[in-house]
Amino acid sequence: MFERDEANPPASGDPSGAPSDYLARAVAACEAGDARLGLHLYLAAFEQASEASEVPSEDAIMGLKQAWRVACATKERSLAEYIFGRLEPYLSHDEVAACTSQLQGLAFDRLEEFGISRDDLEEMSEAISQDVMGLMAAPPLIIGGPAAPAVALAAPPSSERDVLEQPGPPVGAPEGGAEPQPVDIYTYDTVPGYGAVVERMRSLGIGLAGDASFGEFVAMLNARHGFDAMPMVDTLLFCSPAREDASRFMMATVGELGLPAVRMRMEESFQGVPMLCVSAQAADADKLAGLRRGFEGGGVLVLEDLDLWGSPLSEAADDMAGLLMAAMSRGAREAVNLIRQAVENPDVYVLASASSAEAVDPFFLDMLYPISCIDIDYPTPAERDDIWMDLARSHPSLRALNRDELVRLSANLPRYDIYMAVREALEEAYKQGLVERRYQPVTRDNLFDKLAAYQPLDSAEYAELENAVISDFAAGLGELEDLL
Repeated sequence: MFERDEANPPASGDPSGAPSDYLARAVAACEAGDARLGLHLYLAAFEQASEASEVPSEDAIMGLKQAWRVACATKERSLAEYIFGRLEPYLSHDEVAACTSQLQGLAFDRLEEFGISRDDLEEMSEAISQDVMGLMAAPPLIIGGPAAPAVALAAPPSSERDVLEQPGPPVGAPEGGAEPQPVDIYTYDTVPGYGAVVERMRSLGIGLAGDASFGEFVAMLNARHGFDAMPMVDTLLFCSPAREDASRFMMATVGELGLPAVRMRMEESFQGVPMLCVSAQAADADKLAGLRRGFEGGGVLVLEDLDLWGSPLSEAADDMAGLLMAAMSRGAREAVNLIRQAVENPDVYVLASASSAEAVDPFFLDMLYPISCIDIDYPTPAERDDIWMDLARSHPSLRALNRDELVRLSANLPRYDIYMAVREALEEAYKQGLVERRYQPVTRDNLFDKLAAYQPLDSAEYAELENAVISDFAAGLGELEDLL
């Protein structure tokens, strides 16, 4: 063993000795018919060369290219992806395109092993694209509204089919042929606590559709300036530290406009992959069926939580933007084109929400320009008073509580947190009433406990709420001792 080591001393003075040895062994393994061993030896040669120098030698790069050829020939898709990641910095644009095409071919071949052909994939992607952009079976626009009934995929028997095909009254319509009630949509009158923001929107001409004096004023301006109609407002970006507050007011703005609306939001699939979801109210499906040609007859485009959207071109150079745009899927390209058409169309309102304008990717800011930012801060004391009045009207069990005290102790809370705290207190009182088999109103300590859970720990309101809950608890213990 020692004689063998002396016969082959390590080339310590030659840093390329080890990579060249791996390359020689890789060539010998491939010539002997062991392609898998040769593939790993080529990879080992490149790794050794990368450790020895920041820029691998030409022989190591050529060996890595040979490893790529072997991986593609043996259909080692996972290794081919790894090799492509290591090899990409040393390839030209044409070579990158060719390698990408080969990787796609390996992926298709892998799917064909499971019985899925390329034609099946193309038909599937075409069907998904048409369903998303056609919006023929989209869910309702308003969260929490009544959903559309499920559509049966299997055809009914012939005896039932004749009955189903006969025209009849709408589902849920009362006897006598009366039309069903439309789905409730938020308006500025149904979302209390936004007084300052509503005034800002009315200064832009939104929310005054039924005001006769404003209509006369607009008619006078049109006559004086020679316009046929009021100019379209800029893209409206609703910014709030509480996303739910911005989203709710944005949907109230959609209700004030009274136009067909398309809603886009980013969600994650079960695999954690971000997806752009496009939806519309079911009643507007017929009006929005031609979205491939853009909005016809006006409408509203709603972009939710725009600061959470990731731009595919955010880290690309200007000369690569066209290439990446072409590499996007068909659905993504149509979504981007739909946004651009909506911004350029004077009959379309574009509304977006975000935590702040600075958090939005510049790619989308440029696409939506010009933009008017509508800041929605935490509610003022007067707005909180409106919120508690609205809650008392909707929930009579809250009316025994001191509204002035609730207005003061709900400072620093967004509107959404106030509603959630009240919801939790109502549910607890309801469940307690079920257990005791009697009506149990919302008590002061119950609601204070829920509000304290949403207050910052270092706030004066949290300290006051905590002390109030402790005092009420101590008073209850004193009454219990008196009874005993």
